[in-house]
Amino acid sequence: MADKIGIYLSGFLILAVYTYLFKPGKVYDYVEHVYVGFAAAQAIILGWKNIRDAAIRPLQKGQWVLLIPIVLGLLLYARFSKKMGYLARLPMAFLMGVAAGVTITGVIVAQFITQVRATMLPLISLNNVVMVLGTASTLAFFLFIPLGKQRGAGREANGFSPMTIMSNLGRATMMAAFGSSYGFIVMSRLSYLVARLQFLLGPWIHIIPR
Repeated sequence: MADKIGIYLSGFLILAVYTYLFKPGKVYDYVEHVYVGFAAAQAIILGWKNIRDAAIRPLQKGQWVLLIPIVLGLLLYARFSKKMGYLARLPMAFLMGVAAGVTITGVIVAQFITQVRATMLPLISLNNVVMVLGTASTLAFFLFIPLGKQRGAGREANGFSPMTIMSNLGRATMMAAFGSSYGFIVMSRLSYLVARLQFLLGPWIHIIPR
């Protein structure tokens, strides 16, 4: 019985959300408020579990070194006090410094070093040639097109310069990458829609047999 109630309630909520496609109304607002309420409740529960598992239980086992991050976390709430608000700057500075260090390191490794290594491929297959040539032409587009525009008319403007040819190839490479990325996003969203339609036509109103 509980399963059937959950199925019918889920179907009603899905249709209520889809009413926004025609005209926003009270039904959609109600479902939106329910969703935000459940999301807030889940965030509170997950936050309490993190505090319990990462702070309370380790302290009960004698890991007193965790008092340092606990005190820093509590000092963040000092910003609500007019007299003690300056104390919140210490944990905030610590958070910003750690976040900046981790982010910079991650960006350099993931978006620079790793991509450079992935591009340094032996030109022994068509895939490798396309990868290397596409990367080099894309870099040429950002590095040399402004220079060609500043020079004005000439071989660059007529498209006979090697750098201009590479830049045009880089533009085509980026358009292909953007198009494939957009197509992937559309396909993923359509898969969500198909899954919801299968639920509505299957377990909800039993048009599609299981």
